[in-house]
Amino acid sequence: MTKNDKPKLRDVARLAGVSLGSASRALSNPDQVKPATLAKVDAAVRQLQYVMDGAARALALRRTYSLAAIFPTLNNPIYADSIQALQHRLNECGYQLIIASHEYDRDRELSSVRNFIERGVEGVFLVGTDHDPAVFELLHRSQRPYVLMWSVDDCRDHCAVGFSNVRGGELIADHVLALGHRDVAILTGQRQYNERARYRIEGVRKRFARLGVEVPENRIVEQPFSLEGGRAGFEQVLAMQPRPTALICTTDLLALGACEQAKRRQVNVPADMTITGFDDISFSAIASPSLTSVSIPIFEIGRISADTLIAQIEGIAVDQVTELDIALIVRESSERIEPRQV
Repeated sequence: MTKNDKPKLRDVARLAGVSLGSASRALSNPDQVKPATLAKVDAAVRQLQYVMDGAARALALRRTYSLAAIFPTLNNPIYADSIQALQHRLNECGYQLIIASHEYDRDRELSSVRNFIERGVEGVFLVGTDHDPAVFELLHRSQRPYVLMWSVDDCRDHCAVGFSNVRGGELIADHVLALGHRDVAILTGQRQYNERARYRIEGVRKRFARLGVEVPENRIVEQPFSLEGGRAGFEQVLAMQPRPTALICTTDLLALGACEQAKRRQVNVPADMTITGFDDISFSAIASPSLTSVSIPIFEIGRISADTLIAQIEGIAVDQVTELDIALIVRESSERIEPRQV
């Protein structure tokens, strides 16, 4: 079929036996059309396999009903769940979601924001609160509303839906301390341009400091946010002297990689070393040993973020910051130990 052979709106109207205006309203504003007319137009659309011209529709309505979400990476199952939650809610509301990732590259994120705005998206979801100021300047200049998802730490004047990463770090630290661990290491991904990792570590260090225990910088290992990063990070922790009795990981993906490497090196988790994660991805519950982690309300974040951005687009007042609860999930990978004698 050539471009000129494609069915047009007038073909739909003719087959349905309705006016061109009625066919247009049935597709653009179905609530304003009688059910019988809507059924005729729908049948004609299906028979002709008619597809609306999105550019023409956007020009006529001055709306695209498309939103963009830019994630740090797509290499983490937690973000896949987040995309699913967002997409489900947006589809219910008649919006389409476009996805990109920047792999912790600020220039790439700024470029994605600019490209999405040029394509006519009506709003943007960003992950976290640490972004190049140029991103916010561009969004404000183009009058595009946005929502920062996942973090409420240091959100300042921005609209944010998420949880406190400091609080998450404190939950893990309280658990590890209650088990008697004092000599710990932290395995994290990139901290630069990533407030989520930084604040989780801050929460851990704050709780240890309350007991007069320092977690020094040389006990913090930075590796890529991946299973391989977890394996490599565990090797670095294993070489520390004295060896830590607990390893606190800032994501489950790192923790699962560390647990796998522990098996390879015949280090028993948790008898020889407690390992904890953060995010509570689905694999964590079925791992062996199952992983102690911090559960975050992924689907609630997605639903509320979608509702918040749509409300902004439609001129409805929204809460500036929505902070959601998180919870510690204790599983097999953490175990009590008697404090070392000094």
